[in-house]
Amino acid sequence: MIDLAIFNGKFYFPEYKRVEKLSPLLPSIYEGIKLLKKISKNEILDIFHEYSKNLIKSTEVNKIEGIAFLSSWLKRNNFIQIVEKSFKDLDYLENFIGDKKRIKAQPRGIACHWIAGNVPTLGLFSLFQSIFVGNANILRIPPKSHKTIVALLKVFAETTIDSGLSGANLLTSVGIIYYNKSNIKANIELSEIADVRIVWGGDSAVKSITGLPKKAHCEDIIFGPKYSFAVFDKDAVISKNFTRYLRFLVSDIFLFDQAACTSPHVVFFEKGLKNIEEITKDLVEAFNRAIKQFPKIDIDQFITSKIINIRAQYALDLDKKVICPTENDWTILANDQIQLEEPIESRTIFVKEVDSIMAVIPLITRKIQTIGCAIDDKNKLEEFADEVTFRGVSRCVNLGQMHLFDSPWDGMLFMSRLVNWVTLYYGK
Repeated sequence: MIDLAIFNGKFYFPEYKRVEKLSPLLPSIYEGIKLLKKISKNEILDIFHEYSKNLIKSTEVNKIEGIAFLSSWLKRNNFIQIVEKSFKDLDYLENFIGDKKRIKAQPRGIACHWIAGNVPTLGLFSLFQSIFVGNANILRIPPKSHKTIVALLKVFAETTIDSGLSGANLLTSVGIIYYNKSNIKANIELSEIADVRIVWGGDSAVKSITGLPKKAHCEDIIFGPKYSFAVFDKDAVISKNFTRYLRFLVSDIFLFDQAACTSPHVVFFEKGLKNIEEITKDLVEAFNRAIKQFPKIDIDQFITSKIINIRAQYALDLDKKVICPTENDWTILANDQIQLEEPIESRTIFVKEVDSIMAVIPLITRKIQTIGCAIDDKNKLEEFADEVTFRGVSRCVNLGQMHLFDSPWDGMLFMSRLVNWVTLYYGK
């Protein structure tokens, strides 16, 4: 069976509506696509912008982790920048542009999203971009994220603008569903419905979905498993901004409890006037300040056992050092091995000292997504960024901005992949 949390503008969660197949419901979704075609892009920008304000105003959702990022991302000025990176001119989405040869970006049809459960708000970033270009959207989202997603989309449904358009109008082309991964028939049906398949997840999830039957013209957009870390050069460590950099680093560690692909798991400090012991003391202070503002609430028992084990391993190894409070609030693990470490998550960071930030370059693969950088010298930063991105890194960003969803993402202009570029020739 397939559980419908939201479908064609109707909210069923928490009771759900149960169906055997999605295909009988598709006519209503196609009607939603026709409605999207009639709505101007400026109106959609207006409703996204109004929604961004409502997210912060609503006491029902404004405490959800990551909501400030989502709100900022949906603001009109920011969203226009994302659109322009993919299309240069918003007009391509509404008109044929050019002289004798004219080009337009038409929606592909139905975008089907398989969303990972590590970050509850994750699916909304792909959903809103797909809505904007005019696609219908069906998202398979794990049940543990349903309460959050439904609450956020209820605020969207209630958002209105002066023209009378509401988020509820846009949601007539949207479905939020779930079925057990053992339901092969449902998985195949969703895949065969798709004109675009969007997959967020680990290796096994990606392989299980990309191997399913699909339409010959279906576009696949894969956001697979990624790894992120941070670097500090020696000048940043002794600069007046160092305390602020550490505060931003800890913010990136705390947000999403290191479950996001953008979460740092290792931080490399370039050797300089300040040694690693002094740096670690400053990092401890940053952790202690942050924990007062953001105490741990949900503690996963499996991850807790991993933290206990890694703390014990480091405590017994003379070449390693563990710094942590009695509770599992946070953990700093220090060693001098120039390598990336298996993520522990839940505010656990590995710290290492390197002779040069360039020493991390041999560690780079295309699995590395984001590097948070504290490098004040612009020439040095550009040289470092050029080397690591040449080897596959997608993003080099300021600390405090590692989770800021931007375009390009994972090396692609996502929105441009959601459309079908068409041409019109006329005249002599």
